[in-house]
Amino acid sequence: MLIESPIRCKKPYRVSLPFWTVGLSFMRDGKNRFMLGLQGKQKMMVIVLLSGTLLAVLNMTLLSPALPTIMADLQVGATTVQWLTSGYSLVEAVVIPLNAFLVGRFSTRKLFIGGMTWFGLGSLVGAMAPSFGFLLLGRIMQAMATGVVMPMVFTLILLSFPREKRGSAMGVVGLIISFAPAIGPSLSGVLVDTVGWRVLFMMIAALAVVVVIFAAICLKNGGIFERAPFDALSVIFMSTGMVSLLYGLSTFSNMQNIVQTVVMIVCGLALLGLFCWRQTRLETPMLRVEILKQREYRTTVILIALIQASLVGGEVVLPIYVQQVLGGNATISGLLMLPSAIIGAIAGLFAGRLFDRYGVRKLVVPGALITGGAGFFLTTYGMDTSFVEVCIVFTISGLGMQFLVTPLNTWGVNSLDNRMIQHSTPLGNTTNQVGASFGTAIIVSLTGLAPVFAPAGADALTVTYTGVHLAFVGMFSMLMVAMVGILIFVRNPKKAETAAETSTLEGMPGVDRAWAVADLMNPNSSRLTVGATVRDAIGLMKQTETSGITILNETGNPVGFVSDGDILKYLGRQEIRTNDGMGYFTIADSESMQDRLTSLFNLDVMDIATKNVISVDAGTDPEEAFKMLAERRIKKLPVTRDGIYVGAISRRNVISVLGSIEQSNLAQAE
Repeated sequence: MLIESPIRCKKPYRVSLPFWTVGLSFMRDGKNRFMLGLQGKQKMMVIVLLSGTLLAVLNMTLLSPALPTIMADLQVGATTVQWLTSGYSLVEAVVIPLNAFLVGRFSTRKLFIGGMTWFGLGSLVGAMAPSFGFLLLGRIMQAMATGVVMPMVFTLILLSFPREKRGSAMGVVGLIISFAPAIGPSLSGVLVDTVGWRVLFMMIAALAVVVVIFAAICLKNGGIFERAPFDALSVIFMSTGMVSLLYGLSTFSNMQNIVQTVVMIVCGLALLGLFCWRQTRLETPMLRVEILKQREYRTTVILIALIQASLVGGEVVLPIYVQQVLGGNATISGLLMLPSAIIGAIAGLFAGRLFDRYGVRKLVVPGALITGGAGFFLTTYGMDTSFVEVCIVFTISGLGMQFLVTPLNTWGVNSLDNRMIQHSTPLGNTTNQVGASFGTAIIVSLTGLAPVFAPAGADALTVTYTGVHLAFVGMFSMLMVAMVGILIFVRNPKKAETAAETSTLEGMPGVDRAWAVADLMNPNSSRLTVGATVRDAIGLMKQTETSGITILNETGNPVGFVSDGDILKYLGRQEIRTNDGMGYFTIADSESMQDRLTSLFNLDVMDIATKNVISVDAGTDPEEAFKMLAERRIKKLPVTRDGIYVGAISRRNVISVLGSIEQSNLAQAE
């Protein structure tokens, strides 16, 4: 049947984790096995991997409230300090495409331990940095490690779970990770105001050491990765091109070096053009840039890059505005960003489901209007705007963006041929990082134009405010471009036209009323009760020659559906495709057929069954059932009356009835 949500867990259960993950809920199944079927060392291994992931995600959002303090301590301006954010994103964008090469040549254990060790060393360099250059070096080291570790970690977590629990497990992990960014700015603000910004790096370094120690004890190699070639010329074109372009964009506000700026931008664009050209000539490219030929996907990549640029750039400028213009501290600037992160994460959980129900257009148009409206109010911020107003506008902006990013991503990927979908993740996430990097550089560089636009003889506070205002105008301009692009180009896919859109079965031979689903269903359709095994399901399928069976609870309500496809999926040799939002991997299944058969028969049928069952009421117009069977590509649909199972309607039932009607028509004609 249809899965509405990947999370199949029943009851929440709390597990002891490192202190930065306290309060996160894991799940347990009906047999009270912690963490969805994991036992012993497996549980500890997943906790270690997830802790490393959370640490990396936390680090991405930790620094924003500390930027004004770093500017004061190290005597650098906003256009320089932004490299701590834009440079981080840029290095990640370069490293992500190298993952296929790295995991094909080094064991996952070595990569994780080595990556987290390098991450900790980078944090230590940042903590002890005597100058901005060393601090930037520390951030670059962190970004390198994050780009290596994050994609691989999600794959290893996935492989740690039994195959029948993997969907549930990744749903839980994704839920946890989505809330991690909310912690960073608030925690950072408190620490900066109490013990200083260097403690942020010291804390991250200490936690990285803990993760490395436990990884050395608990982590085992996992996954079989194909070896991918390394093309040095592609790496050179990509890295030098992006650095050149980023440097040019970050210095365009300096009128004294305008020629140098233009040269760097032109060289950067030329090198990136050479990179794209080379990818079309390689048998195994770093990025499949040819998928950008698909208009919808190309539109998605451009729009999301603009949205990312505005969002990340705003996260850098907002603390500067709060602390240097409004007189707040790092704690306040961090707390102002907290509601946006929390509400955005919650909204993101519903965006995918709403997309399935309403399509892309009904989500992204309101999302664009909300985000654009919030962007406009950013340009109205003054030198005496209240903290409450700042928080409300920033929160509304985050909410609107959640109704843009997920639907746009889904719309763009859905437009691709199935053979090309696997290449969309690395390309999309690389361009997201590039958008975040370049957007930050452009927006923060606008602050450098403050002396040109500030009133003559203005004091330092007015000059700072003028620069921030220009940055907000730049953010709003990016959002407006994205909003116009959404209104013009983003449309729901056209549905095939039918000859009679509102036809009914009324008036056909032998029918004196509008037909209902009850007239077509099989009231004696096979069913099982909760507690049955897969062996029971297979036996019943063989006996009744059916392709799927509804599972009922003790009150007769459908709570699951198991099909021959579910059984074949379990038995088939899987190539698991997964990503963490940054990278993409294909992993070969190492379990033998005998192992799969041995474990299959004794499984609880609910372990492999779809739990969120879509059903249809017995009194519904058959057209609704026909549409669901066709569009959902399912063979059988449970039928209920007042929530109680009364039968099932299948494609076979429909064809049988249509055949009877045709015979009746022929007989009448004769």
